[in-house]
Amino acid sequence: MKTSDQDISFVSQALPQMQDYLLSNELYWPLSGSLPRLTPGSLLLTILRLRVYQPSEAQKAGIQLDVLRTKWHTAWEKKVGRELANRMRLWSQFLSDFTNSPEQNADSYPSEARGRAILQLLLAELPEPPEMAPLAQLDSILKAHLIPSGFIWDAPLQAAFPASDFWFLYGKL
Repeated sequence: MKTSDQDISFVSQALPQMQDYLLSNELYWPLSGSLPRLTPGSLLLTILRLRVYQPSEAQKAGIQLDVLRTKWHTAWEKKVGRELANRMRLWSQFLSDFTNSPEQNADSYPSEARGRAILQLLLAELPEPPEMAPLAQLDSILKAHLIPSGFIWDAPLQAAFPASDFWFLYGKL
């Protein structure tokens, strides 16, 4: 399945389940098949990718998400906050693993950078983001090891992830 097909499948399953998901205690909501689990961050990232490959589908999904986000804004912000804390923990763990064993972890950076991209998207969702000194510390560690290079994901996605906001997608470890 192509990435854009998987992204369309993801949003078509995720959006109808959003109300149930937002009102549940689950952070990682299972979807059918081999689709990633639903979280606010995974949905935001998927819609952003769809803007490149399937703009009309992205627009429809964005409108549906806006309606849900408005209706369930408190539940949305609560999930975003929980995911933000969890993604911070996972990102910190990856950087610690890399620092302790660079040769064993450098190759996984492009897939691990997905979590850092989701952090960036989640921060934009909160009206008052939490203190982000821990993220700044992690970014300092990353910058010390990041070798500037080209965009690390599929080239067309570069349009959706500008270097000004997603600088960490423009290098390798």
